[in-house]
Amino acid sequence: MKGIRFGGLHTYDDLNLILSKKEIGSPAVKTKKIDVEGADGELDLTDFFGEPKYENVRHKFEFSTIIPQTEFITHFSTIKNALHGRKLKITLDDEPGAYYLGRLFVSSFTNEKGIGKVTIEADCEPWKYKAAPTVISQTVTEAATITLTNARKRAVPEVRIETEDKLRLVFGFNVWDLGAGSYTLPEMELVAGENVVEVTGTGTITFTYQEGDL
Repeated sequence: MKGIRFGGLHTYDDLNLILSKKEIGSPAVKTKKIDVEGADGELDLTDFFGEPKYENVRHKFEFSTIIPQTEFITHFSTIKNALHGRKLKITLDDEPGAYYLGRLFVSSFTNEKGIGKVTIEADCEPWKYKAAPTVISQTVTEAATITLTNARKRAVPEVRIETEDKLRLVFGFNVWDLGAGSYTLPEMELVAGENVVEVTGTGTITFTYQEGDL
């Protein structure tokens, strides 16, 4: 039976809940406008940092129980103890390759014609993350051009270098000469689409980053 995985718990397999309805929200854009005296319209600063920013998003899930009516209240308490107030990964069985991250609220319980019903809401970050980080590794001899393809959310990769000397990395106007080790370079911020890194030297370089879409 399809359902949702909240952290390590599956709604059907572990909590005896049947998913009856789900509402996946869309995050509101953080707009910023300034009214300028003597000018038409408003000054829109929404893209001041290069792209729009987003509010948290609310997702809502409704379930029916598959337990005897005499156990409804006890089971409702079990669900609250397991989920209410916790910040967890939320993975839909319909989309196992992605997850949301948010705080859960077990918001209501009703008894309709002998069927217990539970509503769970999630206050989530605006992004839907890929289930696993993206890992791109390449062995370089003399020089290489490496393309890092990224989703909508900007990401700064962890860079791991294996070399007996140094590798030179060029990304936009930034240049680094790095020996063996792991690095986080704030200036190497990947945007949506293809991001090109030029590498010279001899060694192996690995980029690891978390992709996210709306």
